[in-house]
Amino acid sequence: MKFPVVSLVLLGGISYLGYHAIAGQQGLSQWSRMQDDVRGLEQERASLVLRRDELSSQIQRLYSDSLDDDLIEELARQKFRFVYPNELILEPPELTSLQPENEDLFSLSN
Repeated sequence: MKFPVVSLVLLGGISYLGYHAIAGQQGLSQWSRMQDDVRGLEQERASLVLRRDELSSQIQRLYSDSLDDDLIEELARQKFRFVYPNELILEPPELTSLQPENEDLFSLSN
């Protein structure tokens, strides 16, 4: 009678340990999720390194010994809306705060 009790206790212990080896906090399923997280973080790191390199290159082009006139002009146009005196700037109506002067033509086309 003692043999079945001991075997049941051992079977219960093995089942308990087996369950936690697969589904526990440090089991195989958690390890798989952590591997997915690692892959995602590695991809994010790679994109951040690429962005950092792009920014470093742009900063290097702003130093006085390697000044890039095209970059300065591009930045002035983007940041400060710089235009030359004889240039004409056309913006779509949705980007401007003013309504177009020929608003009635738009209503006729519908």
